[in-house]
Amino acid sequence: MKTGRIYSFGYALLAGLLLTGGTCALAVDNNLHFSGNLLSRSCTLVVDGGNLAEVHFPAISRQDLMVAGESPHVPVVFKLKDCKGPASYQVQVTLTGTEDSEQPGFLALDTTSTAQGVGIGMETIDGVRVAINNPTGAKFTLSDGSNDIHFRAWLQAKSGRDVTLGDFTANLTATFEYI
Repeated sequence: MKTGRIYSFGYALLAGLLLTGGTCALAVDNNLHFSGNLLSRSCTLVVDGGNLAEVHFPAISRQDLMVAGESPHVPVVFKLKDCKGPASYQVQVTLTGTEDSEQPGFLALDTTSTAQGVGIGMETIDGVRVAINNPTGAKFTLSDGSNDIHFRAWLQAKSGRDVTLGDFTANLTATFEYI
């Protein structure tokens, strides 16, 4: 019995030495390099009532929405102040939230909403669509001082689905990365 234990210990010791020896043989000094750029540019987000922005869609009839497929586009403005940086620099804004399962890239209505059959789309003021949960987002050029970041939002009727009347809410998170 004792010899069995000695052999088990010997094999474990030998395996440990082989693993340790193998690890040491692969180590190379200074093989991981870091670089980067610390920036002094940034802005202060203007928060009004706990939100960066609040969007109120005008009333639209169900029939008009079903015929057109979408509502009129309404402005969404994020306000930045105290921006500091070089003559011009950029911010990348990404939008995240619950994506509409039937309309990829569109924001889903909150589950407490009585209205159904629509999602919310977002685009830049130039009409470039900004999909929800897309890490690319949209880039905007900033200057020193105050800046307004302009988007537009609209209701998009789901294809082949009837729009249900009622109130709705939805929430998303805007992330600002200075580049």
